[in-house]
Amino acid sequence: MAEPRKPDIKKSILNRVRMLYILFFAVGVAIAGKILYIQYGPGGESLRSKGERISYERVAIEADRGDVLAWDGRLLATSVPMYEVRMDFAAQGLADSVFRKYAGSLAGALATFFGDKSKNAYLILLNRAYSNKSKNRFTQIAPRRVNHLEIKQISQFPILRFGQNRGGFIPVQINKRLLPNGPMASRTIGRVNEAGRKWGVEGAFDSVLRGTDGNMLMQRISGSFKIPVPDALSVAPVDGIDVVTTLDIDVQDVAENALRKQLELGDADWGTAVLMEVSTGEIRAITNLTRKGEGKFVEDFNYAVGMNLEPGSTFKLASLMTLLDDAGASLEEHYDTGDGRMMIGRARVVDSHACGDVTLREVFEHSSNVGFALAVNKYYKENPRRFVDHLYKMGLGMPLDLQIPGGADPVIFRPGDASWSGVTLTMMSYGYALRLTPLKTLSFYNAVANDGKMVRPMFVKELKQYGQTLRTFPPEVMVPSIGSPKVIAQVQEALRGVVNDGTARGLKNPYYSVAGKTGTAQIAMGRHGYTDRFGGRHYLATLVGYFPADKPRYSCIVAIKTYNGPGRRGTYYGASLAGPVFRAIADRVYARNTSWQTPLSERSDKADGVPALKSGRADEVRRVARRFDVPYTPERGVQWQCLAKADSTGMELAPLSGEPSGAVPQVVGMGIKEAIYLLEREGLRVAFSGTGCVRSQSIPAGAPAQRGALVVLQLGAGRPEVRPRAVKSDASAGPER
Repeated sequence: MAEPRKPDIKKSILNRVRMLYILFFAVGVAIAGKILYIQYGPGGESLRSKGERISYERVAIEADRGDVLAWDGRLLATSVPMYEVRMDFAAQGLADSVFRKYAGSLAGALATFFGDKSKNAYLILLNRAYSNKSKNRFTQIAPRRVNHLEIKQISQFPILRFGQNRGGFIPVQINKRLLPNGPMASRTIGRVNEAGRKWGVEGAFDSVLRGTDGNMLMQRISGSFKIPVPDALSVAPVDGIDVVTTLDIDVQDVAENALRKQLELGDADWGTAVLMEVSTGEIRAITNLTRKGEGKFVEDFNYAVGMNLEPGSTFKLASLMTLLDDAGASLEEHYDTGDGRMMIGRARVVDSHACGDVTLREVFEHSSNVGFALAVNKYYKENPRRFVDHLYKMGLGMPLDLQIPGGADPVIFRPGDASWSGVTLTMMSYGYALRLTPLKTLSFYNAVANDGKMVRPMFVKELKQYGQTLRTFPPEVMVPSIGSPKVIAQVQEALRGVVNDGTARGLKNPYYSVAGKTGTAQIAMGRHGYTDRFGGRHYLATLVGYFPADKPRYSCIVAIKTYNGPGRRGTYYGASLAGPVFRAIADRVYARNTSWQTPLSERSDKADGVPALKSGRADEVRRVARRFDVPYTPERGVQWQCLAKADSTGMELAPLSGEPSGAVPQVVGMGIKEAIYLLEREGLRVAFSGTGCVRSQSIPAGAPAQRGALVVLQLGAGRPEVRPRAVKSDASAGPER
């Protein structure tokens, strides 16, 4: 019997291997076919683009925003780089040994630098992030953004000093808008917020300031971590263009401080002040302050540009020009204003003070409402449209169309309008029943100062990039002439009369001339009229004018809104409330413009002979005289001296008693320090006011010094006149009158 044939094991194995090869080949072909189908089949293109979108992304690169500059090139707004401190805990070079070795030191450095949490808290944060480093490739490790100097310090911290690849340090730059001068003119400079709301210069010129963003191809590595990829299509950003404004930082600072001080003193609600260059309309300073609690004021609204209110008496200039130029009235014609209270038609008109029988010039100088109501009704009662038409002819109804947003248009009604009534003409004559912004009022006064040419207020003078001027904004004429040369000259003289003889006498000074007009307007309170339900009234105190009056260079308006009612009463007149701010601004401008100033050799107020010298200790008097090389005749052997005589030959000094004598010492002419010393040494109490040397003392020198008696000293500048000593023993009665 034949023996059974043994299976060929080798052959069997080879067959199985062949089958596996065939199977793997078939699977490989199937996979390759599927891949090719996916890539090049009907949906291949869309799938490829989707994959690229997931892995690659074209990211915008923000352009550097242009600067906002003052007229002389100083910064008003700029962008500064700020940095987020981030860390890639999965950086290739960040080995475990390095992290464990330096993590504690890094935590300590962060805790010391930022001071917001302990070293241990920072260490826990770092360890937690490193333990799950694949998901922490872009982790912020600092509590706030830091500036350039700070990021340089942080870059030297442990681990971080190894850089991005070995230490995972990722500083992310984010530009932040900065105002180098703080809130100065912030409303006018403006802003573009995250919601896209725009205001001021920043808003109006946003399209040129923001520049053109670039882009770069970025590859997503993990999570939100991306790296740049070289790409021929990447575009570099183009920086924004600089905007040069018309603002003067120095004058702006004076205007804001003066306005803030006056708002505090007057317990006012808000105020605005604007300084404009007469010939060009360029705004050199503009400030708008709103009270937000005790002693706190902010710029949250541009009152000069956007607040439409009844202007009150400052509008009388427009009425006067209309009377002179259109009606042919004369400044010398008379009006009997009586006791300042009169029914004119259906309107009751009241003056703050009686003026009696006065000329039209005096009506303007003393700001008589009754006088203007009589004059306007005399010429226009039968044809009020003619009066209104001339207001429009002078450009008062024309919108300013400013370079910045937010401007309010004038509201001047015409006969036939729904708001016109039988009292409208009368009320218009002295600045009611119409609405103007402070800047609109200023532009009209500026036109008078500019010999009749009304120019548009300008906030921006040019655009620059890399120091090169790209565009300039020349002055724009709104109205070539608001009146005839004769009438312009007449109202210019009338405005000087308001300062010299009228309601704005507080602006009169020996150094430069001013022309202007005061205004005190009541503010309507809706359905309550001009009086609120508590019996109080809201007022707008205004002073507007220009200087120097003979050769006008600048015009200025100050408007302050205040409330006078139960429990809150104070001054609300334009002269007393707005006047000091106007004066402070004008003084600053005058001090900077030496070309306006009369040489000392031609001044009538120059010192005669030698300067005044305060009385005091003899050694100090001698030291001052020698220092300034002033000839003097000393009184030997005395401790205290006073100036007896001063002329072109020098000074003659006289002795003062240096020992307590029981009599009131002569302190007129002394500095306050020496005066207090001598008076208190005699047992007297001292009170004083003013600055400078002592101009007067309430108890005359030589009177008996009664211990505890009060001596009131008045200080002032200039050379005081030393009064003779009292000879009567009972002359120590009260203060001088």
